[in-house]
Amino acid sequence: MFENEYICTKKYYKEYYIYSYLKKPIIIILNILLSINFITNLFFIIFPQLSNIDINTAQLYIVNVLVILCIEIYIYIKNVNLAYNKDLERNNGNDIEIKLVINEDDIKISNSLEKDINIGFKNIQKVIKTKNYFILLSKAKLGIALKKDSFIKGTVNEFEKLLKQKKLI
Repeated sequence: MFENEYICTKKYYKEYYIYSYLKKPIIIILNILLSINFITNLFFIIFPQLSNIDINTAQLYIVNVLVILCIEIYIYIKNVNLAYNKDLERNNGNDIEIKLVINEDDIKISNSLEKDINIGFKNIQKVIKTKNYFILLSKAKLGIALKKDSFIKGTVNEFEKLLKQKKLI
């Protein structure tokens, strides 16, 4: 029904981790709270007469927000590099080639590292749509990525219809 082939480059890992880490609801809530904290304390520095917080305390709060954001960025970069380098090491320094064959009931995954894996659609819990990929998450939290512009058989629109039919998007 569908075939998809692509090579896992560092670009894939960057996109995957943006959506799997930085777009988690708890991280989004944290970033909203940090943004509110940053803006509020910046306001207190500009208009100190409107607050009982002294300027030094407000500056300290702003520095704390910036440090937390730097830690988030560091964790993101570390995870991307770790996953990419780990897969390069497992594949003798080469990017991993992925081939997926999808039919009505299951997904057969072949790659240049391991034996083929079959996953039934009944085990797919949800689908994350990124700019370039569909990431199907199984109940066991296995991420199965399909590159949108790499369909050999079938089209992106037809695949999206299948996902809607299966009530995954």
